[in-house]
Amino acid sequence: MIDLVGISKYYQVGTVEVRALDDVELHVADGEFVVVLGPSGSGKTTLLNIIGALDTPTSGSVSVGGRDITTASRSELFALRRETVSFIFQSFNLFPGLTALENVEFGVDVAGKRGSIDPDSVLESVGLGHRTDHFPHELSGGEQQRVALPGPWPRGTPFS
Repeated sequence: MIDLVGISKYYQVGTVEVRALDDVELHVADGEFVVVLGPSGSGKTTLLNIIGALDTPTSGSVSVGGRDITTASRSELFALRRETVSFIFQSFNLFPGLTALENVEFGVDVAGKRGSIDPDSVLESVGLGHRTDHFPHELSGGEQQRVALPGPWPRGTPFS
């Protein structure tokens, strides 16, 4: 479950206060599928960064999986990001010097799942078994996205 109550996020840009989010309420039940839509600059990324513990709200409370992350310590937030919440960023965040297979292996290692998940099988499952030795610059945007997609999977996270 994800609960946001009274979330606001303000930034100071020079002398101007930017209100990225203003008193946002959001309640997402376990298993519920949610799409965040809006025009550029409307706060979508800020909202997701707050839910994923990559940013903190100016005010309000955030609960993810029953844990209040608004008052969590740095180590608790790190554990939450490692074990509970996963992101696939628009830029995919692949390592340019690693092959598709090595990028997936890195994700498996970070998740602590080495030995229980076969990176070759993961790439095969997303239709990239034939591209394991290719570097990100040799892959199309869609293929890069599919290489990034397995990153969150090994964690078995409820909020991906």
